[in-house]
Amino acid sequence: MANPCPSVGLLFGFLATVGIVYTLASKQWKVNSQVSSSNVNMGIHSYEGLWVRCTSSLPGQQLCDTYDESILALPAELQAQRALMVLALIFAVGGLAAGAIGLECIHVMSESKQKTMTGRTGGALMFLAGVCTLVAVSWYAAVVVWEFQVSGVYAKNPSAYQNTAFAYEFGPALYVGWITSGIALIAGILLLCCTTGFRDDDSDIAPAYTYKRPIPSSNNAEYV
Repeated sequence: MANPCPSVGLLFGFLATVGIVYTLASKQWKVNSQVSSSNVNMGIHSYEGLWVRCTSSLPGQQLCDTYDESILALPAELQAQRALMVLALIFAVGGLAAGAIGLECIHVMSESKQKTMTGRTGGALMFLAGVCTLVAVSWYAAVVVWEFQVSGVYAKNPSAYQNTAFAYEFGPALYVGWITSGIALIAGILLLCCTTGFRDDDSDIAPAYTYKRPIPSSNNAEYV
């Protein structure tokens, strides 16, 4: 019976890949807090992602832009977070492909050692995808917390700081990213630890026993 553990790891890897795609494309990495934002902007919804930022003043209407800046003019941490999430997606897709080829039921490679190494490579790639996602999401969350604390300090003296119109808090994409990173790490561990050497036809199977008919000895006397 085939070991189901790599298949479970591959299923977790697929779920992690879907989560990474959603997190990467989401517009709601941070959303403005209606409680902590200034009274002037109450009722205005503002949210930002890695690629776009949007503002909505009426239900069903939103105005979005791609930061309206050159890529080189964007904050360094935003560029790094984008790169980490893109790498996470590349690692996840590669991990899925390698993990699928490494399954015993997929007859792509005939040699056991090659399939084992391919499956473990898929696990390593999936684990790296989880690490990249975790770092990017946690880094972004730390920046949101810092900005929220700074806006709260300067909100007591609005004349000292003029860019605190919106106070942002965690968006749903951050929570999905944290869950996704955990699933990806579990998938990577399962593929790494459970993908063991499969049975090799050349070494593990015992040679077939050949029955040889005994040859009668010429010294035996025949009795009637």
